[in-house]
Amino acid sequence: MARQLAAILFSDIVGYTTMMRENEAATLELVRRSREIQQPLVEQYHGTWLKEMGDGALAQFQSALDAVKCAIEIQQVSANDLQAQLRIGIHLGDVTMENGEVYGDGINVASRIESVAEPGSIYISEAVQGAIKGSDIHTAFRGEKKLKNVDQPVRVYQVVAEPEAGYRALVPRKSHLPWVVGLLLVAALLLWKLPWKTTPLADKTIAVLPLQVQDADSANQELTQGITDELIRSLSKIRTLTVVNPYSTLQFMASAAPVREAAASLEDSDYFLTGSFERNNNLLKLDLALYDSHEQELWRNSYSDDLYRLPKLAGTVAVDLAEFIQVNLSESEATRIVEIPEVDPELFRLLLLGRNHLVKFTPQDIAIGLNYLQQAVNQYPASSRAWSMLAEGLVTMGHSPAPPPGVKEEAAAAATRALQLDSLNAEAWTWLATTKSYYSWDYHGAQYCYNKANTLNPNLPMSHYHYSWHLYLFDSLDKAVDEHRKAFRLDPLDPFQAARLAHIYLIAGKLDSAEMEVARALRLGPEFPLAHNIKGLIHLQKNEYDSAEMAFQGTGPMGTLGLGMVYLKTGRYQEGMRQIEMLKQNINAFNSFGLALLYAEMDSLDQFFEYANYQPIHAFHPWLRVEISNPKIIADPRFKQLMDKMNLPMPDLQNEPATTF
Repeated sequence: MARQLAAILFSDIVGYTTMMRENEAATLELVRRSREIQQPLVEQYHGTWLKEMGDGALAQFQSALDAVKCAIEIQQVSANDLQAQLRIGIHLGDVTMENGEVYGDGINVASRIESVAEPGSIYISEAVQGAIKGSDIHTAFRGEKKLKNVDQPVRVYQVVAEPEAGYRALVPRKSHLPWVVGLLLVAALLLWKLPWKTTPLADKTIAVLPLQVQDADSANQELTQGITDELIRSLSKIRTLTVVNPYSTLQFMASAAPVREAAASLEDSDYFLTGSFERNNNLLKLDLALYDSHEQELWRNSYSDDLYRLPKLAGTVAVDLAEFIQVNLSESEATRIVEIPEVDPELFRLLLLGRNHLVKFTPQDIAIGLNYLQQAVNQYPASSRAWSMLAEGLVTMGHSPAPPPGVKEEAAAAATRALQLDSLNAEAWTWLATTKSYYSWDYHGAQYCYNKANTLNPNLPMSHYHYSWHLYLFDSLDKAVDEHRKAFRLDPLDPFQAARLAHIYLIAGKLDSAEMEVARALRLGPEFPLAHNIKGLIHLQKNEYDSAEMAFQGTGPMGTLGLGMVYLKTGRYQEGMRQIEMLKQNINAFNSFGLALLYAEMDSLDQFFEYANYQPIHAFHPWLRVEISNPKIIADPRFKQLMDKMNLPMPDLQNEPATTF
């Protein structure tokens, strides 16, 4: 018995029973012709023809977009070839395969949606609607339908023609008046919400500070983080606004004067959004205020709604703030920000718990967060956000020193599923890009995905961070530095971003900037091991070996690698070999990467290639292309074989990197 998420297409012929009574032979011929039309098109669009039920047909697709495109072509052909009209319903949900039969709510919902569709039309569920966002397919909301044998009302949409055709349905409706009036009301609302006279401003920066709550129990602290995340997520959709990442703002949660402290620490921020919230059962009330960098209150407003409509509530706040600070929003941008469906209460809880553990970034918390997110996708397989958050956690685990088997493939599959459900999910594009860069070595695909992510949402620091290292891999150092600066601007109080910015400056040969940023990283996190390691690399580059040794001591596997490099460069061969033996005793994917670098320093070609080809390979191994400057290794035919295996061009020896591991 195999359970899976699938797009289910259900079709039947309108008036079949009556036609059978009147002319059975002609009706059966009509059914035969209908199947001749549908089945080849299902296969053409990568679907599976499951079975026929009288005049009805059932098909399954891995992609909701393929299912809808197939349905459109079926209706177009049927309009000319059949004497009757088909109705088609499509739903994205769980199905179970057993002994060649398919079962599940996904099929039941699809068939019930089809039963309320008009002749010649295609009706889809909200899950399908979310999955085809960003495509050239247009839909119109047809309301919440109470369907037979379906517990909750289902929000239903109809596939309609191109806008230039006047938003006509695929076949004429009996009356267009209610629909036209509805569109006019929506348009009037959007025009009212948006400012008439706005002046596009230079890129403005806003920091969303944690809201205060009277009852600061653990559940409300988690909710504080959830509200902060949602406000940032909605504001980030405004392309001309820079929004500081939650890591750099949540630290003001316990502050008695959050705006004052944030203004002092986040010097590049123009605005600070803060306030308080109350929760009464499932009713959430937000009291928000906007301040400038001089602590002057500029704007204040209150909002209330059901807790599980928080994403939509946050979108409303974002549109109101955009109007106030005179940021131009197009109609499509405003619609994308506010038109967010309600989140199921249990899904909301699982996503909140998953996120709150992932951001703690310890191995134990990542494992706990992944457990919550796995529950989320198991129970709510049509949630693009749950899949993209799961992909994020799996990518993080895939970067660990010894990633579990299969985690890389699982990360790619989760990101892909998120995008099948919602092609505008910028986070999912980011995590798909990272799997292509680090795991599958599809660098052209990674470039495309990073561009998509940063276009859809330029406020994702980890997208710019990973894209920076992708650019470095292909010698685009100036662009890599620019991308890393963007990542740091979005998360200026994160010692990780400061340390890695120092790292990329070091690689680019900008030692003064590297030293300034590593000092900042150590102010932000005095005990942060990565910052000490980058400091050691800077000293190593400057041949300050005693200072490098002090920086590397006690900082984990990367420190062991750094100490080994110091000892080998200063002729302390036995001490260097002790560091190598320490790495060998705890051999894993990351330590094999370190051993390859150390053996390259020693001119030990056979040992270098042994560990450069170690299995399982680490996410960092492709960067041997730019980390290795030993001409003997690069001239060895095995190095080209290694590059070919990872789909990489040979390095340019004219641009030798700094010591960067």
